[in-house]
Amino acid sequence: MQRYLLVDVLRGFAALLVVFYHVLAHRPWPDFPTTGLGKLAMTGWVGVDLFFVISGFVIGKTALDSHQRGGGWRRPFGERRLRRIAPLYLATLALYLFLVNPDLLHQGWASVYQIGMHLGFVHNLWHQTHGTINPPNWSVGLEMQFYLLMALCAPWLARSALWKVMAVWASIAIAWRFGSTLILPPGASHPMLQFIYASQLPGVLDEFVCGIAIAKLVQADALQFAWRRFITWGVAALILLTLAWITVPAEVQYWQSTAAIVLWRSLVCAGFAALLACTVMLPTGARWGAGLVTATRPLRYLGEISYGIYLWHMPVLLTLLEKTPWQGSRLLGATVLCTVALAALSWHGFEKLWLVQNSPQRVT
Repeated sequence: MQRYLLVDVLRGFAALLVVFYHVLAHRPWPDFPTTGLGKLAMTGWVGVDLFFVISGFVIGKTALDSHQRGGGWRRPFGERRLRRIAPLYLATLALYLFLVNPDLLHQGWASVYQIGMHLGFVHNLWHQTHGTINPPNWSVGLEMQFYLLMALCAPWLARSALWKVMAVWASIAIAWRFGSTLILPPGASHPMLQFIYASQLPGVLDEFVCGIAIAKLVQADALQFAWRRFITWGVAALILLTLAWITVPAEVQYWQSTAAIVLWRSLVCAGFAALLACTVMLPTGARWGAGLVTATRPLRYLGEISYGIYLWHMPVLLTLLEKTPWQGSRLLGATVLCTVALAALSWHGFEKLWLVQNSPQRVT
């Protein structure tokens, strides 16, 4: 069993970024700073991109290791993924329909169509069903499609050189996003449509392949801890993420820029991958590494329950928006508190019951 404990720190950070961003996006926050750390919160949508890089690493390593062991690995791989993703996804889907927005149940065949697309994990592919039932779960559909792709491509990924894997998948993603700007010209098209059709597979293959690259390096024992190697990856992360920070446009401006749509996410995800490499190679068994694990325990716990945070936060936020006049720090605090409580309850009392026991390998 392999556990990369500090990866959960990144997961927890990503989950909080997404929650913060949605609170800002749904109700005005007077006098909220737009510079410094305030700028980070306003671009909190990159938390989803960080999740994709982590998923590329975790799922990539699981699939590659499973394929390397041989045998009929695809069925247990698919079963583990389905058990991890589907139960909470379906539970929050039902809660959203019956408690948060029951009007969606009274639209005749349109309701049947919406629910069917969500049950088939393909709702993210069409603007009429994207984000209609618990909006953040568009990425769950994307994740399930990525798992299928990994089940099909793992043999090729295992035998191909890292540079070839990255070049092929990154080229496809960049070409797809560029093609989307030709069909939906920046500045003249609706940003939501641009987001939907630029940010699904294969448009995010470069984000996933950044994580897969780290998985292949781990598999090749190229990320064993050494201070020189750690510092090199750390400097790379600092440079790439600083460039991303300097060049990130405001969200409205982002969708008006061909260069931003086509290239910016590749830049930030390369930085996330370098940061992930630092996290993965840290020796948590060493005394100072164990101290770091202990010091980051609260954020690691948020990372452990981050899937629940991601799926619960929007029903909580929409309920608070409807029932209270709260805004700013009060709305944020209530959203985080209620979301974390629900995520913890669902993790310990529901999600764990569905996980496959005695799995031959677990990558955290």
